[in-house]
Amino acid sequence: MMNIQEFNVGIVGWGLYLPENFISAEELSPQINTPPHIIREKMGFDRKPVGGPEDHCVEMGTKAARQCLEKTGVDPKEIDLVLWAGEDYKEYVCWTAGIAVQENIGAVNAWAFDVALRCAGTPLALKVAKDLMFANPDLNTVLVVGGNTNCYLVDYRCPEQSFMFDMAPGGLAMLLKRDWPENRILGSHVITESSMHMDVIGAKGGSKNRLQAEDVENEGWKLIMPDPAGMKERLGAKSMLSFTGAVRGALERSGLKEEDIGYVCPVHINPKAHKAILAELGVDEDKGAYLQQYGHCGHADQIIGLEMGLKEGKITDGTNIIFLGAGTGYAFSSTVIQWGKYK
Repeated sequence: MMNIQEFNVGIVGWGLYLPENFISAEELSPQINTPPHIIREKMGFDRKPVGGPEDHCVEMGTKAARQCLEKTGVDPKEIDLVLWAGEDYKEYVCWTAGIAVQENIGAVNAWAFDVALRCAGTPLALKVAKDLMFANPDLNTVLVVGGNTNCYLVDYRCPEQSFMFDMAPGGLAMLLKRDWPENRILGSHVITESSMHMDVIGAKGGSKNRLQAEDVENEGWKLIMPDPAGMKERLGAKSMLSFTGAVRGALERSGLKEEDIGYVCPVHINPKAHKAILAELGVDEDKGAYLQQYGHCGHADQIIGLEMGLKEGKITDGTNIIFLGAGTGYAFSSTVIQWGKYK
């Protein structure tokens, strides 16, 4: 009997949507009371996308999905499952985004559901899709799709949230097929650090603390950090082990070692931490995508990195790519992709 390691699922193609307008470090500087050189050098971005009036979570995911279908030439009627890998903060409350995308693109023969793990969602979605296809012989074509507008929840008035000032909106889509001869999805691994589950929350607007009129006026609906000092301590103790642990776990489940890593497409974080993770894994800095011209576009970061690696010729047939995500909660996820023709 075939096991999950032998089972073949490949990426047929992908779509990426980013808003057309960007804000530069110089333009952002007065909004966050931070010098431009600190934004560029410490936060790690020269500019980032800025959402327009139509740039909502599902809308951006839908645009990425339509782009993906156009690029691959796949009829949406071929899709068996639409798997939403984006955010919970979207157009409407208590609304299943995957079903909305299914309707928007005309995937009339599919079913759909949502997966949420903050910005660790994209590597997780590839794992979930592959595992479901392995368990269900009738799933042959899966669309992974997502969008992220959590940047709209960041409070620029709060300096403790500066690690989130790089956040920007974006949408992504990936089309997966059973027995596809290219871009094979290998192993995945996920780590959750539950001690940090309350470190970044939207405290108002849930069932526990209903939104009041004054919360609208004073932006009380935005994210808060109940214990900034404690979070910094916990994250400092856990993040490196969790980032590298997710990668090492995915490699082990792929039958690979660290020296087999060809390219890393990680979530955008500050340059110091980015370099430290690559160094700990023994990966040269030029083999890791750094989104200096994008900031942190949520679930789309790995797709941006993939496109950068392909454009620069750093990803070729046989390259073992690491998709690496992390999100508040705190969660860390990684999936290995063997790029090119599968033998």
